[in-house]
Amino acid sequence: METVNRVEYRVRDLNTRSVILFPKQAQVVREMTAVNLKPGTNEVTVIGLSPTIEQDSIKVESNGSSAIITNIAVKSSPNPDIFEEIYPELGRNQSDCDGDNESESDSDFNSGQEQSPEVSDVQRRLREIRDELEMATESVDSATSCLDLLESYATAQRENFSTPYLGEEVETYESLRHQLFVERVKREKVRSGLREQLDKLQRQQVKEKAKEQKAKKKVRQEREQKKSLKRKRDQERHEEQGRVRRERENFWPRYCYSVCITIEYDCNTQPFSRSISEADTMQASSPMSTEADTVAPSSICDLALSYVTSSAGWAPIYDLQLSTTDSTAILFFNAQLINTTSETWSNCKVVLSSATQALFGGLDNVTPTLKTWKIKLSPKGSSDKQNQLLTDLAKSRQYIDWMAFKKSNIVNKPRGEMFMNADLHNSALGEFEESLIAETGSATSYDFPDLKTLLPRSTSSKHRMARLTLPDVKFSYIAVAKYRAGANLKATIMNTSKNAFLQGPVGLTLDGRFLGHTVLPHCSAGCVFSLDLGVDPAIKMIYALAGKPVPILVRDQIPVSEDDRLTVKVYGYNRKA
Repeated sequence: METVNRVEYRVRDLNTRSVILFPKQAQVVREMTAVNLKPGTNEVTVIGLSPTIEQDSIKVESNGSSAIITNIAVKSSPNPDIFEEIYPELGRNQSDCDGDNESESDSDFNSGQEQSPEVSDVQRRLREIRDELEMATESVDSATSCLDLLESYATAQRENFSTPYLGEEVETYESLRHQLFVERVKREKVRSGLREQLDKLQRQQVKEKAKEQKAKKKVRQEREQKKSLKRKRDQERHEEQGRVRRERENFWPRYCYSVCITIEYDCNTQPFSRSISEADTMQASSPMSTEADTVAPSSICDLALSYVTSSAGWAPIYDLQLSTTDSTAILFFNAQLINTTSETWSNCKVVLSSATQALFGGLDNVTPTLKTWKIKLSPKGSSDKQNQLLTDLAKSRQYIDWMAFKKSNIVNKPRGEMFMNADLHNSALGEFEESLIAETGSATSYDFPDLKTLLPRSTSSKHRMARLTLPDVKFSYIAVAKYRAGANLKATIMNTSKNAFLQGPVGLTLDGRFLGHTVLPHCSAGCVFSLDLGVDPAIKMIYALAGKPVPILVRDQIPVSEDDRLTVKVYGYNRKA
């Protein structure tokens, strides 16, 4: 039984040679370099194509070997990849952050129980002073006990003997009592000094503890601020991860296409060669082969996979700066690039084309045919209104049938069936880049000078394509005073460039003041287009209506004198009936 050499590629591991963006489609060319072919049947499978591609547009070309492509099979299957494995950085949830916060709180609590060196030193000295004070108190009590003992002994002697103390006995008693009293006073002074030191240290301890509490409170506040800031950052990071996850889920396909390319290789056939430039070949990642590479001899083959996909395209957008002082205009031509497929096109040549259909997408739009339009003379005296109505209805129905046939070829798959998250909205959102612009037939192409990477995203990216200076702008005023008491300013501009201006939104700025947005019409090279700039508030228009004279009664009054010496006379009054 003949063994089949199977080689498998992931589409995300393939290099992208070029991407041609059309207004509503994109043509992508992927490369598989150094494919190891063995004699016999070889199957090269590419997995993970976006569900937005058109199956009939898939095309495969080979070069550099005597290999013959015998079959190309396209099938759809559930996405074999797991989201968490492809994006492991989005797998950490909020519970991990909460665990980190709890461990940090425990460490902060333990660190808050430590005492400051000043408080520890005061407490150590307090313990020493208390020990010394206890010893001094014991010494004072001992001296007091000795005095009490001496008094007790003297009293007992006086009671037991009737003879009073005389001479030496009195001197001995006085000497002993003096010695004991002096010793007691000394010890009392020591104890008093220790008590003063103890009181001083206790007051110092209160102050040091107050300072310590104040410092701890400040540290706690700083830590709380840091923890609050960290929690806020963690929350923002968590929200950002959620946003990124939702963004990537928008382009995570539920199912994808896989292309199985069957190649027959005969090692006895003389290989053919085709001259290609280095720019046509880029390094691809190593494929995953399911067979042992033990069959010899083998051949190296380069494959180019091209296909057309929807959910991608581009649209022109302009910024027009007008100046009434020197009658010039500066036009900034920008391009909005859109990629809402599931694929990322990295480091590839990007070409923008103004063609309305991609290379493989317009074959169903056949040329319309004109059916026989039959007419006849109606009988004399009969009304032909009904016949005319039927004829017009036939023409209308023919046109409607043609438009229905045209629209029936456009099949749009619901996005919710293709991607995990179907809530996707493309919003019309620089660095200055001069691009190569060329016109081929009825289409215009724009080449980026550098390699670009187009990531799938819900918003379009804006790129500066060209900056044009358009001289000799003619400003004119148009007024219809019957309907509006104002004059509209109109700018007439000639396209002095070598390329056509495509229809698209344009932001208007007049003498440094932004006016708003309007639509720039399609204008070929050397042609003229006009833009309405709105009403000029500096010009007022009055529309005078013609008509017959109208009688008007004008009323006025003259003062009435209340003094005989004051007389009121009216001059210039001429009453007409």
